Amino acid sequence: MLDVTFVPTLVANVSLGGCLVVSLVRPRLRIWPPPGRNSWQYRLVWTLTGLCAVGIAAVGVLDWNTFAFSHWSRIPIGTIVIVGGLAFAMWGVRVLGVHATSGLKHLLVEAGPYRFTRNPQYVGDIVLLLGWGILANSLRAWILCIPAMVWFALTPFTEEPWLRKQYGEAYDAYCQRVPRFLGMRRGASR
Repeated sequence: MLDVTFVPTLVANVSLGGCLVVSLVRPRLRIWPPPGRNSWQYRLVWTLTGLCAVGIAAVGVLDWNTFAFSHWSRIPIGTIVIVGGLAFAMWGVRVLGVHATSGLKHLLVEAGPYRFTRNPQYVGDIVLLLGWGILANSLRAWILCIPAMVWFALTPFTEEPWLRKQYGEAYDAYCQRVPRFLGMRRGASR
């Protein structure tokens, strides 16, 4: 059962990475962000994302505690990291809204967690995956979590040209004030 779950999840994960690379290297063939809700790009990315999310969770459960860090402390550490990442990502979803979260055009949002990072959902998702890797203590889960963390880190680079085109100077000014991920705010006025 583990291989039946692991292999398709790995394929979905690599495919998502491929979608991002295509979007970065060939912007005219952009897959993310998608051109609309009814586009093949939208359906492809969200199908692959769903497969990855379910698969990473399932592989972690099926391969539970088979890796190097079997000490009991991984349970509270991993749980705290997961809850923190999930809370931060969900705060971003709540402030931005589901429509814009799914890659569709919306207003430029600078409130809530978007005051601290331009990508709170990706930051939260990366932290959540880190926590899941710690908690599950599974080499196979790590093999899936690490590329997923990488594509969450790459995704903003596919979105930024689109955001710049949508919001122009307002987005440029926002980028000057707020870091892409985490760090010190620059020149922010209160």
